[in-house]
Amino acid sequence: MLDTELWNEFRGGDQKAFQRIYQLYVRDLLSYGCKVSGNTQLIEDSIHDLFIELWQQRKNLSETDSIKFYLFRSLRNKINHSQRKDLFYNSTDIHNAWGNADEFLIESHLIETEEKEKLLRQLRSSYDLLSPRQQQALNLRFYLHFNNEEIAQIMGVNYQSACKFIYSGLKTLREAVRILGVLLIFRFL
Repeated sequence: MLDTELWNEFRGGDQKAFQRIYQLYVRDLLSYGCKVSGNTQLIEDSIHDLFIELWQQRKNLSETDSIKFYLFRSLRNKINHSQRKDLFYNSTDIHNAWGNADEFLIESHLIETEEKEKLLRQLRSSYDLLSPRQQQALNLRFYLHFNNEEIAQIMGVNYQSACKFIYSGLKTLREAVRILGVLLIFRFL
């Protein structure tokens, strides 16, 4: 079923369509929420509130051809609003602040040999050195498959800034991988 059809059925009051939207996107929303805020309770509350408000306001919602994009942008706005209005949510859950680095696509290509695992650890270290905005942009682009324009809107920045976050993050990671690759080659000579 196309996003527009599923969304319109939900807007018309179809509970099964609403449940389907929740089932399709709740995991991705949780994962994305961890990139926006490290506060697990805030993320869970925001997702819960988002879906309650969606159901209550379904008749007034506009059409969309990308439910995922609509939900991600709404969740980001909800988290940001909650953080601004409630000092309780400004605390950070350190254990979840950076999310799971294994979600990063490049890593899946590096696991097979012992040397590749060493390279992977180094890559993780380099990823952690990226700014949170670069990490968020790379996650949205390569893990969640949004295009640059959608990333800009979700992150609340202009198109050029989103492209810069992606480009500079990739450049840093490529350089780290290139340097590590050269070191590995010289190690075996």
